[in-house]
Amino acid sequence: MKKPLSLLFIITVLIFAVSCGSGKKEEKETTDTDTVDDTDVEDTDTEPTDDPTEEPTNEPTNDPTGEPTTEPTGEPTDEPTDEPTEEPTDEPTDEPTDEPTEGSLEIIGKYMDDFDTSHVITKTEWTSRSSYGTSLYHISQYDNEQDFIIAQNDSEKSWNPDKWSRFDYTIKNGVIYYCQTAYDKETEEEALATPAADKTDPANSGCAGYAWTKLHKDTVEIIGRYADAWGGNHIISNTAWFQPSEWGDSLFHITQFDSVDNFIIAHNDDELAFAGYEGKWSRFDYVIKDGKIYYCQIASLEETEEAALAVTTADKTDPETSGCNGYSWTELIAVVEEPIDKDDEKIVAWATGYENYVVGAGVDESWQTPEKALGKAVGDSYDVVVLGDGGSIVLTFAKPITDGEGADFAVFENSFNDGFLELGTVEVSSDGENFAAFDHYYLGLEKIGGTGSHDASLIWGFAGKFKQGKGNMFDLADLENKAEVVAGTVNLDAITHVKIVDVIGDGSQLDSIGDPIYDPYPTGEISAGFDLDAVAVINEKE
Repeated sequence: MKKPLSLLFIITVLIFAVSCGSGKKEEKETTDTDTVDDTDVEDTDTEPTDDPTEEPTNEPTNDPTGEPTTEPTGEPTDEPTDEPTEEPTDEPTDEPTDEPTEGSLEIIGKYMDDFDTSHVITKTEWTSRSSYGTSLYHISQYDNEQDFIIAQNDSEKSWNPDKWSRFDYTIKNGVIYYCQTAYDKETEEEALATPAADKTDPANSGCAGYAWTKLHKDTVEIIGRYADAWGGNHIISNTAWFQPSEWGDSLFHITQFDSVDNFIIAHNDDELAFAGYEGKWSRFDYVIKDGKIYYCQIASLEETEEAALAVTTADKTDPETSGCNGYSWTELIAVVEEPIDKDDEKIVAWATGYENYVVGAGVDESWQTPEKALGKAVGDSYDVVVLGDGGSIVLTFAKPITDGEGADFAVFENSFNDGFLELGTVEVSSDGENFAAFDHYYLGLEKIGGTGSHDASLIWGFAGKFKQGKGNMFDLADLENKAEVVAGTVNLDAITHVKIVDVIGDGSQLDSIGDPIYDPYPTGEISAGFDLDAVAVINEKE
């Protein structure tokens, strides 16, 4: 089924007049200083109810509910409530200037918390920034064994200027929590002497009666796959904003972003679909209001990154009707991918043969059973052929698969739950020699251990996204612009071969926009890698 027209194409004519994008470590028992891995941790923080900051303004925030939020501080609740809060500036927070090294402060990095506050921690400074203002703390000492930081509040960018603060932190199940146990001490010695916060249960208590504040690695908060009302498609990762289209693909390489002021700066790819925009710079502003995401590509032709950064922010007052250079902002509608059940009546046939079974590493002979990939999917953990790390197999069919209405075929793996997913890429051929590969996007950021889990919503275009008995569907129309299809070496109306290739999930392989791919790795020496149950035909050539 053909793809819809891309948004970028529709608004290209408008852009000439107005540039509008229509818009680990485990709980610490030792003194190691490994970089923190915060994979697969569920958020259980609770928000303080009497935060001492000023009352919020009516300015829009990026809270999904559209309601303003208060800034968590992890501080005692008897802080005076009439402290002046510095107005937010238009300057972006600096990136961390160094990475953790042996002996250095172990939580160096850029983070967001659950209350839309940005934290940039270097070896000398801790900067917190939200819609309420900026607080800067000059680090004078720290201890990676007792997990605390002593810092002097900045003379200008902080509450209690020139006073002294103590930050306690802890790392549990790969997640960083902090509590600002002191914030108004007269001397460094007084801050150091402040009793440490209780680390027993930081997700729920221990910081002056409240939960500690959780720090997440700062990422583009609108990562995901979306459609828009104009038929546009958007894949947003932490490094790229990709707009695939039948008229040509548009790729924007993200160089910086701000999760407080809600903008993304990106370098237009040198092979952008539209002439004149190649190599230029773009700025995307976005807002999350009433649970909806809107964006405005307020700039697309800037000569430098600095120029794109300096472009005036789009008006967020009423994104549904105006604010993007005289036009409404564009709503991003999350795409939800559904599986097909092995017993679905839309399935008309199954693979009948195989070729070129290439066994990858880590497969015991007892699992080298390609015949088990033929016929109907069984939907259990054992009736499969194991490909091994980097292995592959080609399935054949009694009648060719054809490009019909909707999805045309589906691939079934044997995952026993919705998170432990071993991935494979998919290619098709009409002659067994020339293959066209489906694009695939992995939007996750962290490595996954041998027994780890995925967020399946960040996986697109791979086989293996769903648990056993449920198949990933593939639409041959998604390949119509592939070079092999355009050249006629792959005929989408008569596909005779489907190839599955295991992804080695250590990050050494890249997806279609250049991001590393992770899946559970390593998964052992007996049945490693993708476990193929079956391939189903939905649209069959008569």
